[in-house]
Amino acid sequence: MPWIISRRRKLIGSSLDCSITIFLFNFIYFKELGIYPNRLVTTSLAIFWILVSYVLGRYIKTEKISINSFLKAFLKIIFLYLSCNLIYLVINWFIPLVFYWDKIQFSSYLSKELSNLFIRASLYISLLSLFVQYFFSIITYNIYNKKKEWIFYGSESKFMQISEEVANIKNDIVLTNIPNDKNLDLINFENVKGIVIGDLSDIKKENLDIIFKLKLKGILVESLLTWFENEFHRMPTFIIDNKFQLVEKLKGIEDNYQLRTKRIGDLLVSSFLLLVTSPLFIFVSILIFIEDRGPLFYSQKRTGLNGEKFNIIKFRSMKIDAEKNGVQWSKHTDPRVTRIGRIIRATRIDELPQLLCVLKGTMSLIGPRPERPEIESQFLKNIPYYNCRYILRPGISGWAQVNYPYGASLFDTTKKLSFDIYYISHFSILLDLLILFKTIKLVLNAKGSKPKI
Repeated sequence: MPWIISRRRKLIGSSLDCSITIFLFNFIYFKELGIYPNRLVTTSLAIFWILVSYVLGRYIKTEKISINSFLKAFLKIIFLYLSCNLIYLVINWFIPLVFYWDKIQFSSYLSKELSNLFIRASLYISLLSLFVQYFFSIITYNIYNKKKEWIFYGSESKFMQISEEVANIKNDIVLTNIPNDKNLDLINFENVKGIVIGDLSDIKKENLDIIFKLKLKGILVESLLTWFENEFHRMPTFIIDNKFQLVEKLKGIEDNYQLRTKRIGDLLVSSFLLLVTSPLFIFVSILIFIEDRGPLFYSQKRTGLNGEKFNIIKFRSMKIDAEKNGVQWSKHTDPRVTRIGRIIRATRIDELPQLLCVLKGTMSLIGPRPERPEIESQFLKNIPYYNCRYILRPGISGWAQVNYPYGASLFDTTKKLSFDIYYISHFSILLDLLILFKTIKLVLNAKGSKPKI
């Protein structure tokens, strides 16, 4: 899939770390104690290592190879090493101290040896991971940071639209326009990665034969919509020619095992999260009540699956009379947001009660974000294909939410719709897992919770 191919740096980087962690920990453990460690411990260490590394951004492409970039990588690995040992300390010493204080043996020879072994093993893993990942960054920098040259074969007006869109997203793509009436035999394709076809119906027969020969030589030939999908992982509505083209793209969301697996996953994960965060529910409720003695929760009508209306539940983050003047967009510095509201919005804690909607079946953990009917009416009039969002259950998080900042305008909604259409047409359990990890990263970094303006 396109989003897997574009993330090969992260996938290969995390696979390398997984191999390093498991192999080195097993090797050191066996060398010093003569036995292999518990598989659960090794697996947990590898998962923790990869997740924290992902959050820290250790698997992203390096923009510049320099001493500063190496120092950043070094600081990240120090943080990872300390976090790893802190977790080990909590699990092996603090928890037993709290719950089994009468049985814990601080002076136990085996306990000391295991602690020392873990400290040494995690240190060796840290150093090897640092150098392997940075060396891999150097390789990928030389390979992937080169400009991608594409030829847009179509009208001048369509090219101007596309150029503006591309310039705002990526700077590693060089797009050159060739009018669709020009003879392609006169064009030099030596450094060209591929041809983007603006409109298939405008291609002359002789040029179609040339395009076929170029494709046989290894030059990519893609329609405008397919090119956008592969390069940017979104589908802007202005490049969708007709409804049939969209129907073809959305055929993958028919009732299948992935949708049924998704629903089972929603039930299991939301139940687990509600159980784990129940103390947080109580704590946040107390803080909201103390601030203004108002309601703890806020219920709001939203549009869901098949366009049906349902009530969404959130922790109240705004003042009691926030909408006394009617429905309005959120702002970057919204005076209606309470002090506690700013905190729970930044950390996305205000979204937690929606887990109840997931259990009920009106929402999913991952999907297009549901909108208010009062605001949505203008979207249906002004944004083509907006109603295709109703094909899947709305989600607490989604592909648009992890790739685009908080939307608070018609322009933002149009951009986010392009991500929603991509998600619906490429829906899979793997894509849902990717969105879940990216959501965790956003929450931990407290990003994307406010509008731009």
